[in-house]
Formats: sequence, structure tokens, C-alpha cells
Amino acid sequence: MRKMIWIMSFAACVSLSHVTTGETWYVDGSVSASGNGKSWETALKTIQEGIDKASGGDTVIVAKAAYQENIEFKGKNILLRGTDPLDLTVVGNTIIDGNEAGSVVTFSGTEDPTCLLTGFTIQNGAAESGGGICGRKWTNPTHATVKNNLIAGNSAEFGAGLYGCEGTVMNNAILSNAASKSGGGLHGCNGTIMNNSVAGNTAVWGGGGLSYCNGTIQDNNIFNNSADSDGGGLFRCDGTIKGNEIKRNSAWEGGGLYLCDGPIRNNTIADNTALAGGGGLYECDGPIENNTITGNSSAGNAGGLGSCDGAIQYNTITHNLADWRAGGLQNCNGTIRNNLIAGNAATGDDGAGGAMHGCDGPIQNNAIVGNSATSWGGALTWCGGDIRNNTFTRNSATWGGALNNCHGAIDNCIFWENTAPQGAQLYDSSDPGHSCVQDWIGGGEGNIDRDPLFLDPDGPDNDPDKYEDNDYRLASGSPCVDAGTNSVLTPPGLDLDGNLRIARWKVPLTAIVDMGAYEYNSRPFAVTQVGFTLIPFPGGRRLIWNSQPNDTYTLWSRYSLHMGEWYNVKTVASQGETTSSTDTGLLLWGWRALFYRVEME
Repeated sequence: MRKMIWIMSFAACVSLSHVTTGETWYVDGSVSASGNGKSWETALKTIQEGIDKASGGDTVIVAKAAYQENIEFKGKNILLRGTDPLDLTVVGNTIIDGNEAGSVVTFSGTEDPTCLLTGFTIQNGAAESGGGICGRKWTNPTHATVKNNLIAGNSAEFGAGLYGCEGTVMNNAILSNAASKSGGGLHGCNGTIMNNSVAGNTAVWGGGGLSYCNGTIQDNNIFNNSADSDGGGLFRCDGTIKGNEIKRNSAWEGGGLYLCDGPIRNNTIADNTALAGGGGLYECDGPIENNTITGNSSAGNAGGLGSCDGAIQYNTITHNLADWRAGGLQNCNGTIRNNLIAGNAATGDDGAGGAMHGCDGPIQNNAIVGNSATSWGGALTWCGGDIRNNTFTRNSATWGGALNNCHGAIDNCIFWENTAPQGAQLYDSSDPGHSCVQDWIGGGEGNIDRDPLFLDPDGPDNDPDKYEDNDYRLASGSPCVDAGTNSVLTPPGLDLDGNLRIARWKVPLTAIVDMGAYEYNSRPFAVTQVGFTLIPFPGGRRLIWNSQPNDTYTLWSRYSLHMGEWYNVKTVASQGETTSSTDTGLLLWGWRALFYRVEME
């Protein structure tokens, strides 16, 4: 579903940083003997001495040097930092070396987010858990903040780089750590993992980069990690995964991600490889939305996505390869809608399903273009769900240029310029209905075989094989406009552009869905007016949004945009081309605004 949030007021933003009010202690490994630690001239020689001297709220500053130590925070909420955590040269020369004698850094687990570790190279640790940083000495995980460090060359069974850290892990380089079991980079870190580079880490079991990290994983570069078994990049990470670059990771299954069941949104998942299945993602059952999934490959099945059963929507899924089944998606049984699925290929001797194989959920509002299979189904094969309002063009195979062995309902689709020696458009599949099918002489009601008049199918570069810039929207005069059937739309939903699925354009005025993935000259689903009304008494806050027949909407509100639960105000049935609702609830004392969102069911 697509959501619209209407903000009715602005709020001041406050940025919080670590502020200390205690004493400052100085550590310098170059001094001949420890002083009292009160100044650089009387600095302590070891980092552990500085920690031991410090109390909660104190700062320990460490000079550039190589410190061969295994340090423990002992539950103290202190700031431990190098002299300049933002200077990579300084960080690279402020080294804590664990000498393979245990974890380099150990937290007791009672530290809170005011405890900060920043500005160090943390290396050469070896432990059962947390070779570089162990955040869970006993049962409680630390909530300390770890940022601006280089964590490299450590080893452990679990979490070679970091283990059990549930505070913020931010702006670190986590490189070339090795886990003999799971989590080469991070394991069991359930806080916010943000803006890190997680690269070149390895694991034997699962999660070359990250494993069992169930907090928010956001805006990281996760690349060149590997696992002998599952999840080269991420393994069993069930929190929100958003805004990351997940590239060039490798595993037996799930080169990029494996068994990650939380929301996966706005990531680039590219050039990952798997030997058996799921070059990009495998068995990830949460919503997969607004991602670019490209250039992934599998020596077996599912070059892009395999066995992912959540909603797969608003993604760009291109140029993924599988040697056998499903260049793009295999056995993904949730709703697959509003995606560009282009240039994927099943390349082996018996390749099947260039775009999809064995996907049995609804497939709707997708542009499925330029995919290929050596044998069966250039676009889709053995997909048993309903196939509605998709555009299939320039797909190729031996049997079924677009569809092979797809026996669900096929409605409101466009099949044009697909090629195959047997069944250029459809082979051994259900008869289409209210669809545009090139050279069609088979059964089904309401079909046409006229040129759909795509707006610019070659794109501005005049190259039809560069699918990302080709425009498969309908041009003026297309026979596909208002030529579908509304009977299969419950509710109508949105087209591939996110516009309302039904628009009125022909004379006499009608309200009929178009064929294909795009609705001609439609409007976005958006709030168009907001204000106050006294009718009906006592009045309230009134919202008006674009709508279409048969849809249902939910109106939500809350007093803060960033915190608190959304309150379900009411459910509103479509009133036609626009729908309105008035919220008569009183504002709490001291609050001057409400925030609303309208959600299409």
C-alpha cells in the first residue's frame, strides 16, 4: 500500500551529542612511567589505567601510540577517545592490539548510551565471542555508543568484529574480521547500526558481514563479505534494513541477505553471488520495497530473489542471472506489484523463467521487460497466481516468450514484441482477458491485438535494450486506454507510477482501468486540501484527497511526527474522484497541531 503523511505544523529539532562534566584523564603510551594522569605531562601509560582512574561522566583521552592491551570498561559510563576521532590518520595510529589474548575491548553490559568508545584502531583480538569488541560479558548487552573506529583483523566464533552491542554503532570501518561460526563483522548487535563500512569480513556458518542483528541497519556500506553457508552480507537480521549499499557479497545461499524478515527498504543490493540460490536475497519474508536489486547472480536458482514471501513492491529488479531457474525471482509467493523487472536471465541449458519462476501470489502493475530464458518462459513460468495490469514486452524464450505454464487469471495486461519459436506471447497458459496480445488468435474476452503505442519504448538513447530509460507509458490514442475491466480490481490500487489506477479520459466519460502497468494521464494519490470546518457542528479538521471507485482509506493521527503510536481515527469509503473526512476530536491541552496520514487499503 502507498501512504501519504500530511504535516500540519513544524517543530524545532534538537541535536544531542556526548557532553561530559567530569574530570579528564590523559593516556600516552610513549611515557616511560605512569604519572597521575591529570595532564599530558603526567599521563598514564596504559588505557586500562585511565579507565580504572575514571568515574562516571569522566573523559579519558588517549594519545597516538600502539597499546598492546585487552581493556575492560567495567560498567563505567565514560568517554574513551583518541585525540581526533574524525582524522583517519590519527585513528589509524591510535591502536589497541589484543595480541590474540581475548577480546580487545570488553563491556560489562551495564553501560548506557552516554558511554562512548571513539577514535581507535581495534585489532588482533581473538575470543569465543567478540574478538574486537565484546558487548556482553555476562547476560546483559551493553548500550554503549561505538563510533569512528577502525575494527579490523579480529577473530571469534561469533561476532569477530563486534558482539552483543545494543547501543549505537556508527561511522566505523569494520574490516577483514573472521568468524569461525557466525557474524564476521557483527553478531547480536540489536541497536542502531548506521553509516558503517562493513567489508571483507568472513564467516563459516552465516553472516559474513552481519548476523542476528535485529535493530535498525541503516545507511551502511556492506560489501565484499562472504559466508561459506548462508548470507554473505546479512544473516538472520530481522530489524529494519534501509538505505544500505549491499554489494559484492557471496555465500552458498543468499549472497546479499538470507533469512532477514524485517522491512527491507531503499537499499541497493547489487553484484552479490550465491552458489545454490538467491544471489541477492533468499528467504526474506518481510516487505521488500523501493530497492534497486541488480547484477546479482546464482549458479543455481534465483539470481535476484528466492523464496521471499512478503510483499515485493516498488523495486527496480534488473540484470540478475541464474544458471537454471529464475533470473529475477523464484518461489516468491507474496504480492509482487509495481516493480520494474527487466533484463534478467535464466541462462543454463534448461533455463526457465527469465523474470520469475514458481511465484504463486498476485503479480500486478509491473513492467516486465527484456527478460530471457533459454527454454521456458522468457518472463514468467509456472506462476499460479493472478496476473493483472502488467506490461510484458521484448521478453524471449524457446517456449513462451512472455508466459509459460501460468494458469491463474490473466487480465488487463499488454503482451507485445515478445519472441519464442513456440508461443511468442503465451504458451500453455490461461487465456487472457481484456488484454492487448500481439497476433492473438486464442480465446478470452475483450482482447485486442493492436499496437499499444508505448510513449518511448527505445528511450532517449534509442536503445531498446537499455531498459531503465525506456518509457512504456501509453501515448495519446493508445487502444489500451480505458480498455481493461474493472471487475478484477478489488480495490483498484495504484499504477506503476504510484498514480490512481482508474482515470477518466474518454468521451463519453467512463471510469475504466487501462491495460498494462501504467494508467494514462492519471493523478497521484495525495492529500489536496487541508483546513478547518464548522460543518457539521462542532466542526474540526478536514482533509480531502484524490481517490477512485471502490477503494477504502484509513485516516490516522498523532500529536508528534516522530514519536508515539498512530491513532486510528476512522475508515472512509471512497466518495468518487475525491474523498473527504472531518476529524472532530479535541486537541490535548498544550498541543496546537495534529499530524495525519491517509492510507489506502
